[in-house]
Amino acid sequence: MLKPMTFMPLWIAVSGAIVLCAGAPSRASLIADGLTYTLFETTVSSTEDQFTLDITGINGTSDTEGSRYGVNSLAFSEPSPGTVTTGSMTSFTFMTGGLNAMGCDGTGNFYCFKANTKPTAPALPTDGSLSFTFDVSVDQADAFANYSPDFKIQWLGGKSGKYDLVSQTLTPTPVPLPAALPLLLSGLAGLGFLSRRKAA
Repeated sequence: MLKPMTFMPLWIAVSGAIVLCAGAPSRASLIADGLTYTLFETTVSSTEDQFTLDITGINGTSDTEGSRYGVNSLAFSEPSPGTVTTGSMTSFTFMTGGLNAMGCDGTGNFYCFKANTKPTAPALPTDGSLSFTFDVSVDQADAFANYSPDFKIQWLGGKSGKYDLVSQTLTPTPVPLPAALPLLLSGLAGLGFLSRRKAA
């Protein structure tokens, strides 16, 4: 039978694993103009989620536009109209409203991030990648449940004419967390080892 002091760390480890699984990220991917966009979503609280947008294949052989300098603006639809209250992303300014070919336009049921410094030459490396992490808060608990955001992004680069304004839907799906299991098991094994040493 476990002693009370032995049971407590064991309970903490199991609770920690449950919390890890409850905050498991979701992801969605789409391919547009030869680039792969992958969105990860992780719950921070009932009214705040953190998102990471990974973009790969930039200026690579599959990139149908190429010569890209960087992202000037990106936008996502709100879970429902008027629910988003704030957002933050390093080196970008948050504003409500969507975007068009000129950038964030302040209209529609979207939230938008505009680069504080407009991307300029030189072009990004061949087969390069970018990653953007941002937090978004809403005014209704669990507004992000079953959230499938419409996504828009504005690129700048050396190509003559404008780059396609990507406008597609991303539907996040749960990411399996097999990696959490070894952590839990190793933690439990360590606790068992410590309790045996104390008992000896």
